[in-house]
Amino acid sequence: MTEISNPNLTATLVQVAHMYYERELSQQEIAETMGVSRSLIALYLKKAREQGIVKIEVFNPQNSCEDLANLLMATARINRVVVVPRSHNSASLTRRSTAAALARHLEATLKDGDCLGIGYGRTMAELADQLVAGRSRRVDVVSLVGETVDNLAGTYSQVNQQVHKIASIFNGTPHYLLAPLMVDSEETCLGLLGDTSIRPVTECWERLTHILTSIGTLPPITGEYVYVGDEIVQQFIKAGGVGDIYAHYFDRQGRFMDHPVYRRMVAVSADQIRRTEHFLLVANGMEKAEATASLLSSGLITDLFVDEDLARSILAIWNR
Repeated sequence: MTEISNPNLTATLVQVAHMYYERELSQQEIAETMGVSRSLIALYLKKAREQGIVKIEVFNPQNSCEDLANLLMATARINRVVVVPRSHNSASLTRRSTAAALARHLEATLKDGDCLGIGYGRTMAELADQLVAGRSRRVDVVSLVGETVDNLAGTYSQVNQQVHKIASIFNGTPHYLLAPLMVDSEETCLGLLGDTSIRPVTECWERLTHILTSIGTLPPITGEYVYVGDEIVQQFIKAGGVGDIYAHYFDRQGRFMDHPVYRRMVAVSADQIRRTEHFLLVANGMEKAEATASLLSSGLITDLFVDEDLARSILAIWNR
């Protein structure tokens, strides 16, 4: 086996390392280029590592995520933060990962007697698919909002479908809200909420133990559906709104905003949201940072499930 003389060895090791690690040539291709054997190239690569010319570091993104979670938890002073690694160039895979993290938490912590409230959103639909059936629990699963009356938002807007799926997985009791989200008048809204067929849902709202929610932004980002209408959304923006949960809009301090539209919206109230013991928020994407940071400042959130890009963006907002 031919070896190049010592004075030129370092330069040769650098050259071979460059071709192998940076240009991504195979050992055989390098050997043919240099006119030496493949076994000699393997020896050069070994020597390059031994002499510190090449340093190989294994990076576990989960460690970075755990550090981010600990920092967010300490800064926001909340019970739990789970940060998942970002799936490269795939928002759907990232959303699936955060939904899976929430699913594992629910499987481990839900207990008999809990009342779980859910609503619309792609992440809520993903959650139903990520949950794994385990032991039965006497839990109530209830819709927090009425249904949209059209299909513009896609199938993930159909809240009662998710209520049915999640209740079935836990062998719990589903409570369907068979009413539209928006109605024409306050009188119609009050009539629906007082109807005997809907009363089991409103009674559940009074004893909610868990609220599961994603988060909306103002102005709405691409893909977000406006449930209260564009004109009303512009009014919230003008008044300082930065985001919403289940069409309850809030400002930069995380305070819920008042508006006449709520008197004709068939949904859980802001007061009922505030009284819930466990408020679990799942969100993805750095574009949700301002809304999420604002809601965190309100003290409502007890458990947060986000991807690493959003976690870093939230911390950047707090540090600016």
